[in-house]
Amino acid sequence: MIGVSLPFKWFTDGTDTEGVLSLLKAQGVGSVELRTVKPDHAPEAVLQAAEYLWENGFQITVHGSVKTLETAVADVFAPLVQLLPRLRQEKLNVTVHPIVGDNCAMVTALSDHILEKNYPVTIALENNRRLPDKTEGDSVALVLEAVTKADRENVGICFDMGHYAYYIKKNCPDNPDLLPGKEFWKRVIHTHIHGLNELRTHFPLGVYELPLKEYLDKLSCGYFGVYNLELDFPRIVPVWTPETALEQSIPVLRDSLHYCAKLYDTVRENFDGWFSSALKCWETEEEGTTFSLIHSTSYLFSTNGTKWGMDIAFRNARVLAKSPAEAAKLLQDMDFMVLTHGHRDHFEESTIQCLAENKTVFVVPDFLKERILGLGVDPRKVITAIPGGTISLFGVDILPFESSHFRPDGKGVLEYGYYITAPGCPSMAFPGDIRDFSKKEELPMADYCFAHVWLKDNSADRDAWEPVTMPWADYMLRFSDKNIFLAHLYEDGRPDNRMWRGEHAEAVSQAIRMLSPQTNIRIPQRGECIKL
Repeated sequence: MIGVSLPFKWFTDGTDTEGVLSLLKAQGVGSVELRTVKPDHAPEAVLQAAEYLWENGFQITVHGSVKTLETAVADVFAPLVQLLPRLRQEKLNVTVHPIVGDNCAMVTALSDHILEKNYPVTIALENNRRLPDKTEGDSVALVLEAVTKADRENVGICFDMGHYAYYIKKNCPDNPDLLPGKEFWKRVIHTHIHGLNELRTHFPLGVYELPLKEYLDKLSCGYFGVYNLELDFPRIVPVWTPETALEQSIPVLRDSLHYCAKLYDTVRENFDGWFSSALKCWETEEEGTTFSLIHSTSYLFSTNGTKWGMDIAFRNARVLAKSPAEAAKLLQDMDFMVLTHGHRDHFEESTIQCLAENKTVFVVPDFLKERILGLGVDPRKVITAIPGGTISLFGVDILPFESSHFRPDGKGVLEYGYYITAPGCPSMAFPGDIRDFSKKEELPMADYCFAHVWLKDNSADRDAWEPVTMPWADYMLRFSDKNIFLAHLYEDGRPDNRMWRGEHAEAVSQAIRMLSPQTNIRIPQRGECIKL
């Protein structure tokens, strides 16, 4: 989500913000940071500003201010005392600068207060261009040490990109490409983004210096916070007005974001609706099979009224949406779930544990039996799948077979595919996540093949993956030349260069058409209920 810092005083001194907010909305900005909410600001004014932004469709973050260790809790939370009980969003991030003194103790005190009051708040400690005593030094190391030492789930780092670029330019001119270490990036929960005009910060993007791509590369997969633009409007006049600076900067930031960052926004906005729609395929008691996709390779089925699923996993939707936390209740009527292999986008331990108390029976490959029992699933609700051994369950016949998840070089994991039939229903083949397209399965042709797109390891290298489309298509057509569903697309747990998307689906579709023009090809949309 893209955010923009706006001066808090704009919302208290009568400044006309309507035009700026309209501009932000038109540019797809979803969050506004109130900068800076100081200890002496009136709580009712903070609440009024927040409510105004909520009513205009924005989420908010807060740039707070801490004077000393002793006053930290009051400094941050006194002006928020009216806001927090009336919060209209799941969580609120508050960013603070380091202080002179013990910053670990400071963020720990803030964390303790949050836990005591049960506030849905995170604290982000921001790296600055100088140390708290105004001397030159490594602020990144300072905030990382404090946050790592505190090691609290509600405490992280605000990565100020412009301030870091300043530090590198001023203090490390011989190493301009220097980036923080791996642990730093794991702790980032918020950002401040602005350009560098020589050694002056908070300037617009695209005109002034900032290695934005390099920084976004490190955040692209697994960062769920706001990409927050932080310009200093008084500093950039008379060259820039707030409107012209934002019109210049927001598109630069938006166009620089990785695909997975944009996908997170799509999941955040839509997943609960997708999941709710998918559950409707269980509402039918009619004969036949209806299914719906809830994740890239997670399926819900109704077969002659039997409710079942395959490889249900939520991945990053657990962080981005509400409904995964309610999975035990929402999936309480599921009669059984089939599991294929142990990768976490198929075998999600947290989901299995939350379903363990339900009536659901688990069909589990023999090599995963001990693992699922270790998650607390009752052995009486575990049915072991063995290749060639048909399992008859709730009127559905399930035939496991060895799948080709191992590459030709031997790298991979054990996996079983499944051939599934039921009286009066079309047959379905689930080859699984195929890595070796040379192996042939001795199975009857199915009415439908659920084909998972995978074309080597780098989805960004067209020269590498395009030659694989034909062997992939030929392999899937061995399971069905009638109907093929394409899945394993837009998985929100993968970085851009390992994510399969529409262009890959179109390429394999073309290969299928070349080999078998009569085959129907379809990409199921999440939440779409499809009658077979």
